[in-house]
Amino acid sequence: MSDSLSSDLWTGEREAPAAKARAAARQVRERAGDQAESGTHRAADQVRRIADELAELARQAPEDSPTRSLVSQAANGGHRAAGYLDEHGVDGLLESTQRFARQRPTAFVGATALAGFAVGRLAKAGLAAGGATGGGRGHQRADQPSDPVDRVAERGPFDTADQPQRTGYPEA
Repeated sequence: MSDSLSSDLWTGEREAPAAKARAAARQVRERAGDQAESGTHRAADQVRRIADELAELARQAPEDSPTRSLVSQAANGGHRAAGYLDEHGVDGLLESTQRFARQRPTAFVGATALAGFAVGRLAKAGLAAGGATGGGRGHQRADQPSDPVDRVAERGPFDTADQPQRTGYPEA
């Protein structure tokens, strides 16, 4: 009997760390799920705010403006997307995206390429706007060209104001 008792004790000792690991993993999954849910609601709120701003822009646009209907459609789409995020969450969005990609792979690839192009153009426009308003990196003199190629063409590749004098020999 002592053999079965000792084997039960050893089994309990081996299972205790595994049970603790399972409990910790369950706790991490629950926290990650809670954070994903709150992040989803924050994203839905942000999309809703942007859609509200677009709707306001559409209301202020002239009646005969062709962009009015486009902006209004974008606002409606934003409101629908925010509602979908609130209702289905990230998991529902992921499942819908996967289902669309399986059903219409060509349209999915085209839509992702178009979205990437749009994001790239927006990023480029944002950088250009930041540079035009002085919000870009570093400070630049008004008489200094912004493009390094223009700067070299204007002043030459070895401008002493930009680089300290270096001879290549050790200093004494």
